[in-house]
Amino acid sequence: MASTALDFAGKIIFRLRSIAPVAVILVVVPMTWRSHVNPLPGDELLNWVGLALALFGQVIRLFTIASVPKNTSLQSRTMQAASLNTTGPYAVVRHPLYLGNYFITIGMLCIAHELWAWALGIAYLVGSQWLIARTEDALLREKFGAQFDTWSKEVHSIWPRLSHLKDVTGPFEWKRTIQREINVIGAWGSGAVLLLLWETFVRGGLTRQIWWTFVAIQAALLVMLIVNKLIKKLKPA
Repeated sequence: MASTALDFAGKIIFRLRSIAPVAVILVVVPMTWRSHVNPLPGDELLNWVGLALALFGQVIRLFTIASVPKNTSLQSRTMQAASLNTTGPYAVVRHPLYLGNYFITIGMLCIAHELWAWALGIAYLVGSQWLIARTEDALLREKFGAQFDTWSKEVHSIWPRLSHLKDVTGPFEWKRTIQREINVIGAWGSGAVLLLLWETFVRGGLTRQIWWTFVAIQAALLVMLIVNKLIKKLKPA
């Protein structure tokens, strides 16, 4: 009974994975506004660390999506698997996309540098990604049996096998990948811009030059999102 309930929850979260974080963000944002008013030693370093971690997570996602064929569960609202991906990033870790999500989320929390934001963000991240990964593993085990069992014994769910990084080679479908990931880049990129803009403002450091730099970055992100949507309508990936 408990296993069935967890599987059901995993499927629901998987279907809502693109919009579910919005609820968490709406709760976390007011907390981050408060935390930026009172600077603490190391805040600036945390901002740079956060940006680096988020970029690293995005790189993991880009390489993962570029290496997998079409019609996989990462491109659908329902879990599906025409084949078992065990090469490329999947030879390093079973759920590389979720590993990328961890880095992006932790990076954003570093920029937020608010204790309660960390508590809620990590709780949602670990809970949701664990449920989805658990449900996906159950689907793959049912469909591929011994092949999945062998793979799961050799490759950890989230902890990467660094010795197999050499197996992450092409070919990569970059055009399709960029088209699919623009929304993700735009989401966390805009979040980082707004958090850093607010921090700079409340601490009295928002000069005209800095303001227009933030505006230019945000405008570039919005243009990418709009152009990507137009391209999808005219020529789907």
